[in-house]
Amino acid sequence: MKYTAKGTHNRHFELFDASEASLGKLDYTSWFSIKSAIALANGKTVTIEPANIWHTSVNFTVDGEPMGTLKLNWKMHMVLSMANGQTYIFKRVGFFNSHFGLFNEAEYEMAVLDQKFQLSKLSFNYTVETDDNYKEVNDPAMVLLMIYCANFMHSMGSGGAV
Repeated sequence: MKYTAKGTHNRHFELFDASEASLGKLDYTSWFSIKSAIALANGKTVTIEPANIWHTSVNFTVDGEPMGTLKLNWKMHMVLSMANGQTYIFKRVGFFNSHFGLFNEAEYEMAVLDQKFQLSKLSFNYTVETDDNYKEVNDPAMVLLMIYCANFMHSMGSGGAV
């Protein structure tokens, strides 16, 4: 499945499917703040908040119920530990680290996220392509979490790290 996310001033990102239907929005309280919220088209809300004072880990909940945590590891990869026990790795990959990828525990790349900076809007736009064989990566909340991870890595200064 293919998605696009259009950003405005790196504080607001709206996710669209291939038919340009809005699936949800990721909003930050300030530029690349750790705290943010995802408002999904189905009415659910994902809240993202820091889990420690160093801001290397965040918790995310769906309508108050724990969904999982994101942690930055020593390799500068984001580790997504879901409440259902699944674990994913989000990292820069490709020739010259040209895109981001979401990998499952078997190290299979389930989703590819490419970014383009839009100078006129002072923000990144993203294109995301997911593997249709994995239902979890086609969930709009998960796609917006991947965009959050890319932004988080930029804000931590590891956007280009391997």
